[in-house]
Amino acid sequence: MADDEMTPKERCHAALRQEPVDRIPITGITQTGTVDLMEACGAYWPEANQKAEGMVKLAWAAYEVAGIESVRVPFDVYIEGEAAGGELYKWKRDNQPMMKKYAIETPEDVDKYEPPDPKRDGRMPEVLKAIEMLVPKAEKVNIPIISPVFAPFSLISLSLVNMVNVMMWLKTDPDLYHKLAKKAVETGVIYAEALIDAGADTIFYNGGADGTVKLDDFLKISQPYSSEGAKKIREMGAYVVYHSCANVKHLLKDMADIEGIHCISVSQEVDMKESRELVGDKVALAGNVDPTYTLVKGTPEKVKEEAKYCIESGTDVLCPGCGWGPTTPLENMKALVAAGHEFGKMARLARK
Repeated sequence: MADDEMTPKERCHAALRQEPVDRIPITGITQTGTVDLMEACGAYWPEANQKAEGMVKLAWAAYEVAGIESVRVPFDVYIEGEAAGGELYKWKRDNQPMMKKYAIETPEDVDKYEPPDPKRDGRMPEVLKAIEMLVPKAEKVNIPIISPVFAPFSLISLSLVNMVNVMMWLKTDPDLYHKLAKKAVETGVIYAEALIDAGADTIFYNGGADGTVKLDDFLKISQPYSSEGAKKIREMGAYVVYHSCANVKHLLKDMADIEGIHCISVSQEVDMKESRELVGDKVALAGNVDPTYTLVKGTPEKVKEEAKYCIESGTDVLCPGCGWGPTTPLENMKALVAAGHEFGKMARLARK
């Protein structure tokens, strides 16, 4: 925009460091693939979830068509689990795939498990290729490149092992879980390093399973391992945004103590004003317009109203509280972008 004083990349990274900005960044922290964008650019799921060329077209459409000030690949969360030997199914144009078979099913599988090779296994090489293709395009317009990596507890319970088995092992054989958690840290760090080497500057560290546990368990089975991984990723020079799904109000204060993270991506289930009160200025916050009731089902006016509330309440990066729903109307995507431009100078970091 003509009156902007910072580039989108400068603005995003300054916000993640909690430094002054000219207005709020409108960054695609969460997944940005929608059917309307697929139709606009001619790249459709499932192919655009599987091959680099389609990933690039669809990721770029979020910037070029909708006005989101970043690019992000890939669009689903099962890259690591599939690369480790899991099987996906229900590949659809308007929905994400699901896990059909997990890579780890028995205690013996834990001993056998080795982190996948990002240059060889599953779709990881396609993701790296997509990032490499996006680098010159993103550099030309100075926008950040974001890519997701599972945090250890969430990698285990959402992508490597059936959640029922995870909970059973935690009760009957906690040492088995902790053995796997150490390998999960390594898996994320290896993958993140490859993403960063390819050109990603921001890692979306997905802690989506944290909302399934109580605080005491979070402090034992998630936070320490997330800290270990996030610190190593940050040391590589990347920005680290920790994502939380569901209602994590009971965890948020301690989530902000995860070492190495710059920011927490807050689910729409936690009020942004409460979130800011809980974390203070320990970390930046991203979010948290409701991706379903507001962005998929609401009107552009409702989108702008909720986006304004999030900005006034303390978010530092304007985005949905989770991934953009695939059936989000393009007009609602554009409404969120418009709200960022219209109300962005009201953000707390723009008032510093």
